[in-house]
Amino acid sequence: MTTPPLSRPFNRPFDRPFNRRSFLRSAVGVAVMSATGVPTLVACSNGSTASGPARASSVTLPTYVAFEGPKPDLPGTADGVPPGYLTYPKDLVTTVKTPPLSGGTVSVMTDIFDPLPPAKDKNAAWQAVEQKLGGTLDLTIVPDSDWATKFQTVLAANELPDLVLLSDSSLVNNLPAFLSAKCTDLTPYLSGDKVKDYPNLANIPQVIWQACVVQDKIYGLPIPRSITGGAGFYNKRLFDAAGIEYPATAEDFLAACKELTRPQQGQWAIVNSKGNTFFTMIQQMFGVPNGWKDDGGKLTRSFETPEYKAALEFAVQLVKAGVTVPGSDGIDGTARKNAFRAGKGALVYDGFPAYSGYVKDMARLDPKNDPRAFVPMAPKGGKANTWSDNILFAYTLMKKADEKRAKELLAVANFFAAPFGSTENLLLTYGVEGVDFTRDAKGNPTLTSKGEAELTVPWKYITAPPQALYNAQFPTYVERAHEDLTKLIGMVVKDPTASLISPTNDKFGGDIGQALTDVRNDVIAGRKPISAFEAAVKKWAKDGGDKIRGEFESALSGGASPR
Repeated sequence: MTTPPLSRPFNRPFDRPFNRRSFLRSAVGVAVMSATGVPTLVACSNGSTASGPARASSVTLPTYVAFEGPKPDLPGTADGVPPGYLTYPKDLVTTVKTPPLSGGTVSVMTDIFDPLPPAKDKNAAWQAVEQKLGGTLDLTIVPDSDWATKFQTVLAANELPDLVLLSDSSLVNNLPAFLSAKCTDLTPYLSGDKVKDYPNLANIPQVIWQACVVQDKIYGLPIPRSITGGAGFYNKRLFDAAGIEYPATAEDFLAACKELTRPQQGQWAIVNSKGNTFFTMIQQMFGVPNGWKDDGGKLTRSFETPEYKAALEFAVQLVKAGVTVPGSDGIDGTARKNAFRAGKGALVYDGFPAYSGYVKDMARLDPKNDPRAFVPMAPKGGKANTWSDNILFAYTLMKKADEKRAKELLAVANFFAAPFGSTENLLLTYGVEGVDFTRDAKGNPTLTSKGEAELTVPWKYITAPPQALYNAQFPTYVERAHEDLTKLIGMVVKDPTASLISPTNDKFGGDIGQALTDVRNDVIAGRKPISAFEAAVKKWAKDGGDKIRGEFESALSGGASPR
């Protein structure tokens, strides 16, 4: 199974065509949780095993203490809607008043998806960050194409740096055992009110910290995302040109797709891609549960529900109607994104972090382009939803350290988690004023050509603050993104097994899910009938699905795993 590219934060300088939600979902397009009690970092089975019965995690998560910074133009919410800023705030707050290092060195290894930055001796931003840290930042920056090889080489040589990104748990055989043997348990330093010693880490909501817990211990330093990855995007320009209002129901959506499909003009309604990514949009339209549905302690897997069957039938109907770009079910994420940008399709599934990139890139192609977030609409008599499936990009691990060193490294992590509206975040995002950035008449920072090169240093893949919405070039994007996330997060449904532990799911869940998704894709393409999928669901249950269900149900009731 191919690992999809990682997602990007909303803010410059990063953007990616696909979003990390795929790591938080099983091969059949719904969330799957590992035996560690947190969302798996990849959908593939890694062959690891976990001991002990199914149970709920009992760790006390870090206490949430909100950052008291500049007042946003659009307030954030406790549910996870990020604050929005139409202009860059002027009254910045300094959150780290004492350098976390006392002349020492911290070693870090992290991934990069952009060109490598200039070396430290030629990088004013890097030098300024070291000055604020009070010591040396020994940063190993690994291109994404080389990440797997480098990561496993470091593990094999037992040469872990102080802090290392874990973006793919399949690179570690038996993750819980590895963490216990090689990494620092952060629970004694971050659990409950103890996190208040690190205010920027305390500013990260508990729902994000929960995804950093492995077998009742906090091991990860989070790189937050926006709770939900959304349900895709549509180009309002193409809707307006066809005289189509935003559909109110799934039935209206089907009619709109037929009207938007104009092969003679090289235009279709939907851009698909490998794995039938558009089906994610359809599932949320039909209210398919996020992973599992809990009926008083009795669990039903999402693909066992009537909603899933209805969504599958609807997807088959769309493909038969010819409203998807021909051949797009075989293209990768980059080609899918390019096809949507170019107007080949009016709708596309992609993660919410790609929003600002679409706005910028599509405006360059045609100023009339108007990409908007797709908010699912239900069939008549139904109820649409969205999923809590974009909680983390990844998390960073700390190698085994004594108490003094652990606290020092946590102070370093606290620096990199400085939120939008802080002087530290300005430095990490824009570098040194007058060198890496200048300001416009409204005080908005703009990177210089030197800054464009220097600020590819992947600070945000060490630790990061919660998301904030800001784009001085396209302030209307900020308003729309805030409005859209308010709607999408308001429709969020959670996976009831998110904090539960199932050893069988960790060992076999990905494999039996992959077999099911293969049949599902054949059904959508018209190669097999719906009955073939129904048979595949029964096989899934027999091959381990029922055992996984039993373990999760036992955990829900507070009992031991059935034997």
